[in-house]
Amino acid sequence: MRGEFTRSQIADALGITYWSARYWSERLVSEGILNKRTEYIGQARRIFYTQIRVRKVLYRTQYSIMFYKKVEPRSKTPDPIAEFRVTGVSDMRGRYKKEDFQQVCIYTGVILAPQTYWVKQDIRITADELDEEIDEDELAYSVPVFKLLNYCERYAVFFKSKMYGSRWRQTYPNWWDTERLPAETARDYPYDEKIIKSTEEFKINAGVLKKRFNNTVGRMEDVE
Repeated sequence: MRGEFTRSQIADALGITYWSARYWSERLVSEGILNKRTEYIGQARRIFYTQIRVRKVLYRTQYSIMFYKKVEPRSKTPDPIAEFRVTGVSDMRGRYKKEDFQQVCIYTGVILAPQTYWVKQDIRITADELDEEIDEDELAYSVPVFKLLNYCERYAVFFKSKMYGSRWRQTYPNWWDTERLPAETARDYPYDEKIIKSTEEFKINAGVLKKRFNNTVGRMEDVE
């Protein structure tokens, strides 16, 4: 229904009696699906119904693992090494599992940095979200590359090491005078789903990887 309708108009449109239209219209009002407006013209009363736009709710599930290296003294902020995250937004609850996303995070690290130095760090912090209700307009922010419903995206970043920066400055204390800049490897390296997928497919074709991420179901699967 679009627009505003009386009980008689609803009855005619649906081919039911006036009293059935009245019953079902009032019931839909009580359930918050229709809005009811009463208009008085002299002694006459007319009732109008309009459809209430129902807010579509989506469900976001995500899991992330962050690796840090301890620094001394312990009061100092730990040195961030890497973070891996996977996010999926669905139109139904229970589509994705945190356990599957956890495996995806680890495998993302293997795809991008197979030497797995990151997993050997002293501190590991996890964060997760299961079927968190979000509005439709949050979809594009949750899965920013393809912006698709029921299609998971991965994200990874390898951080610039604070310890590396300190050592570099000790080696070149007057770097601003010599115009010597930090090496390229000293900056953060982010990877979105497009880059990760491309790297994954390249390594699968090279016979290096035996698993592939299924973006639709949100888990790793054996390469056929």
